[in-house]
Amino acid sequence: MNKALVLGGSGFLGSHLLDELINRSIKTTALVHKNTLFPGKQNINTLTGSLTDFNWHTLEHELPDVIFHSARMGGHSERTRIKAAKQNRQANERLINWLETLQNPPLMVFVSGSLVYGSHEKQRIDETQPPSPISFQRDYFEAEKPILKSLHSGKIPVRIVRPSWIYGHGSWFQAFFLNYMNKKRKVPMYGKGNNLMSFVHVRDCAAMMIRVAQYGEENAIFNLYTESAVTQKNFSHLLAENAKLSLKQVPLWWISLRFDRAVSEAFRFSLNLSTHHSRIWEQYTPYYPSIGLWIQKVLGANNKAD
Repeated sequence: MNKALVLGGSGFLGSHLLDELINRSIKTTALVHKNTLFPGKQNINTLTGSLTDFNWHTLEHELPDVIFHSARMGGHSERTRIKAAKQNRQANERLINWLETLQNPPLMVFVSGSLVYGSHEKQRIDETQPPSPISFQRDYFEAEKPILKSLHSGKIPVRIVRPSWIYGHGSWFQAFFLNYMNKKRKVPMYGKGNNLMSFVHVRDCAAMMIRVAQYGEENAIFNLYTESAVTQKNFSHLLAENAKLSLKQVPLWWISLRFDRAVSEAFRFSLNLSTHHSRIWEQYTPYYPSIGLWIQKVLGANNKAD
């Protein structure tokens, strides 16, 4: 892989992916809605446009080796997410139609999510599990369908990654835990806390995507996580211990009222993620093998964790 195109490079995951690609001296281009500046990323080329209107044919004079697709049109409610998912699906179909016209199309690594599997309590779930989307993924899965169809058809090279709970500054951890802790001086536990959670740091997620592009099997799905699943209860207790705060059980109905049903479902969601692609992770050393190490840095005096 000498040249990469990143879709969604200004997002939470995409910005870390750009860093990982630059660190590997890979010639990197990002598709952005407008002339977005990337501080400290002078080696990034930018193309202006969106998934819905960009002229993909302009890339044909110098095709990337890999297209990393982490772009997703979001929404703040179920109604707006449904609308965004429909637009996203049409945009993905348009991208795939162009790729299928090429004699040697680049590999596409598409970012999905583990919510696509649905909740399975303690059962170990690998990539062979059929989709049963829950929470936000119930709407967003509509946009993934053309990618999944293309993966199964084999007409173009596609690999789908399904990360577990991605943590890091600016993630759900900030919104639902750190902000609550700073305001209430307690650590929240949403619902009964018996649901299992698998984790991956955003830097590891980006690095693992690159590894999937380099070493992954053709037209396959890859679950991304770096440690065994723990219950939300154990996760909250770990937070409380490091923050020296007491625990506060927050009922799921409060989440539904404060946000919406999808958020409540996400914190009820239980998944014990596994993989049958363990071979490609044998030589991978995570930046953060445990969320506990990151929490210690975040809540420590130096506060220097990513």
